[in-house]
Amino acid sequence: MKNNPKRYAGVYGELAEILNDVQILKIWKRFSGTNVTFPQRLFSKEYTQKYIIEHQNDMTVSEIAKEMGLSERRIRQILKEVRELE
Repeated sequence: MKNNPKRYAGVYGELAEILNDVQILKIWKRFSGTNVTFPQRLFSKEYTQKYIIEHQNDMTVSEIAKEMGLSERRIRQILKEVRELE
């Protein structure tokens, strides 16, 4: 199947702009009829903390914030929380 976003209805057409037909069919089979909400946060709290700790010496707070989709203030808060636990 060749990918053609216009063949799909609604959100499936939007997905077809970034995914291939096989992936869209997998999503449809698994989630059709279900309301799905995508949280603002992509990564788990544990992964976020681990990533920040691992990169605090080789990346700036600004770079980490951009990479993780968080504010610089939130990165500093997480660093403070982690340091208080140690």
